[in-house]
Amino acid sequence: MFQSQEAIDLTERYKQGQRNFQGFQLRRGDLRGLNLSHTDFRGVDLSYANLREVDFTGADLRDAYLNEADLTGVNLTGANVSGASLIKIYLIKAKCYQTDFSGAYLTGAYLTKTNFQEAKFNGSYLNGAKLSGAKLEGAYYDQQTRFDSVFNPQTALMKVKDIKKKTTDYSNKIAEIKRKREINYQSIALEKVLEIFNHLTAMSRRYLGKTMTQKYWESSRPFFSWLDQFEMTASTEIIFKGELETVLSATKLQWLKAWVETFIENCSQIIQNYPKMIDAQLVNVLISVDFGQDDNTTLPRQSHHLSSMNSQSLELLSI
Repeated sequence: MFQSQEAIDLTERYKQGQRNFQGFQLRRGDLRGLNLSHTDFRGVDLSYANLREVDFTGADLRDAYLNEADLTGVNLTGANVSGASLIKIYLIKAKCYQTDFSGAYLTGAYLTKTNFQEAKFNGSYLNGAKLSGAKLEGAYYDQQTRFDSVFNPQTALMKVKDIKKKTTDYSNKIAEIKRKREINYQSIALEKVLEIFNHLTAMSRRYLGKTMTQKYWESSRPFFSWLDQFEMTASTEIIFKGELETVLSATKLQWLKAWVETFIENCSQIIQNYPKMIDAQLVNVLISVDFGQDDNTTLPRQSHHLSSMNSQSLELLSI
């Protein structure tokens, strides 16, 4: 079989004992059939790559990018793929026994006839994933795992398991407030808004990158001074610099809704099917709110008009 230059290079390095391949540029690479067991590909971009029948047994693929890659027949037994972007991948007839997919994005993935027994899907995004014929007996999920509404994990004999994660003091504070407050259409909690913002950021960053995602948030932001309290950290996490106990009035919620709608609209111009990739159940908490006619503030009908009002003066700050 003819091997690509990338495959020849990796094979030679592997034979020489190298196992750490972080920093390699393998986007659209042809690595089919290689033995890459117990290797380190953390954060590597393997999007659109041909990885058919590759042996990734025990490999570390945390935070890797494999969007639309072909992993048909791959062996991921015992591999760690947590936090990876696997949007629209072809993971068909693969071996994923005890594979860790925690926090991974499998939106729109083709997962048919794959063995996922005892795999971990805690906090994973499986919206739109094709699971026909997949073996999911004993696989783990939790309340943060996102499935299509028609999919029943219990019928598939999956097991519920909550995994406690270490969080920053900031995240702990948000969680504490969240437990005390009931979220409804009249009073959406600020931490829920931040959850929506950061979910959209994570999804767009996987396709657009950090810089473009930040620019899209900047260009989408309406001219409303209260929104200046939202800032973006160096890791692209959006935080709120004001009081987390701030009561969100109907006016503030309308501006936040307009900001999110414009951001989604802008991303959709670059990322095909972006609205279908995001967690609609989560995002709709904000954008599906009907404010009625009670509020005295009138906003433009088209949300993109809001971002045209001196948007250059409203930059998300990197801290």
